[in-house]
Amino acid sequence: MAVKLEQRLTELRAEYESGQKILKDIELKLSELEDRKKNLKETLLRISGAIDLLEEVLEEKESAEVPETRAGPGTVTGNVEVPNVIRQPLEKAIKFLEDAGLTAGEIVEQKGILPIGVTAGEILRQEPKPGTQSPAGSSVKLVVAVKGKLLPLDRNSLCDAFSDRS
Repeated sequence: MAVKLEQRLTELRAEYESGQKILKDIELKLSELEDRKKNLKETLLRISGAIDLLEEVLEEKESAEVPETRAGPGTVTGNVEVPNVIRQPLEKAIKFLEDAGLTAGEIVEQKGILPIGVTAGEILRQEPKPGTQSPAGSSVKLVVAVKGKLLPLDRNSLCDAFSDRS
């Protein structure tokens, strides 16, 4: 019986050593996979940046192909860059748009708690987004911050006087 126990002890030690080697191999492979994962993430980040850059270059090239021209005094034709009017008072935003050759389109009030740093009467959002190219004379939708509960646009509101809605 002692011989069998010695034989079983030898088998278990061999199995233990084999398991230790497999564990070390797995840990090494996991470490290599983590390194590959990190490198892949960095590569994807660089590719994403390159995509963004190329899209910007192509947009600039397309906008250069449709040059901005002036048909008469103060008249802009072709494509124009949409100015950033976010966080500007409504009247000032409308003037910026007109100076850029665009018009204020639908003006919507967003009532409720205002984001930090935004006061009532300022632009929260605009569509199309700032920096994009739009045909001269096209309209820009504006969302104006207003204090209060969310309610439908009041026909006697500040925005109504500027909106092109009927």
